[in-house]
Amino acid sequence: MLGDLDEEQREVREVLLVEDNLIDAQLIRRLLRRITDAYYRITHVRTLNDAVLSAEEFAPDVILADLNLPDSRGTQTVSSLQTSYPDVPLVIVSAWEDEAISLRSVKAGAQDYLVKGHIDGANLHRVIRYAVERKRTELELVRLAHYDQLTSLPNRTLLRERVDHALRRAMRSGAGVATLILDMDRFKEINDMLGHEIGDKLLVEAAKRIRASVRDQDTVARLGGDEFAVILEGVSEAKEVLPVVERIIKSLEEVKTIDGHEVNSSTSIGIAMYPDNGNNLSELLRAADLAMYQAKASGRGRYQFFANAMQEEAQSRRALEWALRRAAEKEEFQLVYQPQLCLRTGRVIGVEALIRWMSPTRGLLTPHHFISGLEEFGLIHQVGEWVLVTACEQLRRWHEMDFEPMRIGVNVSAQQFEDPMFIDKIRNALRETKLPPEFLELELTESSLMSDAAIASSLLREIRDVGVRIAIDDFGTGYSSLTYLHEFPLNVLKIDKNFVQSVGSHGRGGPISKMIIGLGQNLGLEIVAEGVETESQLEYMREHGCDIAQGYLYSRPESTETLTPWLKANQRVSETHVRSITIKKQGSRTGP
Repeated sequence: MLGDLDEEQREVREVLLVEDNLIDAQLIRRLLRRITDAYYRITHVRTLNDAVLSAEEFAPDVILADLNLPDSRGTQTVSSLQTSYPDVPLVIVSAWEDEAISLRSVKAGAQDYLVKGHIDGANLHRVIRYAVERKRTELELVRLAHYDQLTSLPNRTLLRERVDHALRRAMRSGAGVATLILDMDRFKEINDMLGHEIGDKLLVEAAKRIRASVRDQDTVARLGGDEFAVILEGVSEAKEVLPVVERIIKSLEEVKTIDGHEVNSSTSIGIAMYPDNGNNLSELLRAADLAMYQAKASGRGRYQFFANAMQEEAQSRRALEWALRRAAEKEEFQLVYQPQLCLRTGRVIGVEALIRWMSPTRGLLTPHHFISGLEEFGLIHQVGEWVLVTACEQLRRWHEMDFEPMRIGVNVSAQQFEDPMFIDKIRNALRETKLPPEFLELELTESSLMSDAAIASSLLREIRDVGVRIAIDDFGTGYSSLTYLHEFPLNVLKIDKNFVQSVGSHGRGGPISKMIIGLGQNLGLEIVAEGVETESQLEYMREHGCDIAQGYLYSRPESTETLTPWLKANQRVSETHVRSITIKKQGSRTGP
């Protein structure tokens, strides 16, 4: 029997009994003593005030309370007990046998409602057990709704509630509130290289360190991914915020390894101040977010306070994003083509496809005005694939006109090159347009190849296995590593136009161009001089053994409608006439 067990061997539940009727209180005691599988230790008080005062030093497992007390009646009793004991299940034991009152009590927060005179020990025990379970489930649902499951920090929902309270307090006191947005640097790279388990552990460690860097009254929340928010109350000037920011940055920089894996963590922080930068959470988060991106752009482990100029910049970025998305949807992009001529034969051996944007508001724009936007807004893959297919299709049409075979060069951005589906997109473009692969030449910059040379080398070999040619564009302006020239399967080096156009100007363009030509000859690569605009530049390149030239001296980049007649007239031109080939020649402006 229960009486033969020591108290420590039983399931002990602390019960707070709030009942002013001593006879009813004694009855409940007797009913609970009859339970055989649990032990209830009862603390009895007779008024609501006594119950509220007990909350400071007493944490019951369950509360049994009458609705009608000397100092409280009805659902007010429920509300007051819920306020004082928000995490404790409440069971009402009342003499009122009224369904409406029972329903109001449950809606006010009680877990159950019992009527005196209609309960026995087993029933009371069962109700208490179910009330405890329901309250536990309720609290868990609240936790799931308000806290991040990985880090146990408040989520965006709870953050909004806390900020609303903080701003109201700030309005009353005249103090300020600082909102910080923290974004971990290189987190995606860490996640991709080391796996999501390590990434999650890094987030948990970061959450602990951020929380430890602020005061107890401050709020730290996880907004999602690797982004956190910190709300600092009672701060009005930057000098009050900086010590906290510097503690956070230093603490996160100290995270060098997770489970033996090197992570070298740091974070970029944007800061917005209430009321200067916003009057609600949305405005403050938006301002802090803009400042954070500015900090990230200036380097890792930095912080930046919001400035009004950032808002203007953000509006410009949003306008550009909208315009570029519309341009992709409305087919406002177009290709122009610039011919490439062999310096030995004078024959057109290829064309380079160059993208333009016919903006409804700004007219025809060169890539300088929009390529970075396509990359930033995630449109480069869609537009780049369109360029690839369109260029291949145009070359196939020219081949069908019985022109002598020529190739087409297509520029590839670093983001396109890093796309896991890039090789498939090349194959699809060739298959869709029925263009033999040897007529396609992909032009990449040195920097796009050097972020991970081993991966780049592997992908370049796959491209070469397809039969596609590979050219290094703007050679001499990037890494210019002899190692990658030796290891990468290349076909062409294109001398940067700045070197070509400084030939004969007492600069270093001539010697550098000569060096690149010699280097390419020794490696068995073709050399293309870009941006040839004058006879002297052309003559220098020919004399030193350059293979191919393109530039305004021959032709500007032109539409297919303009270039097609030119190709018909000039594709078989002799070497003696190469120097006189022009098309709409305009001054000596630099080509694209």
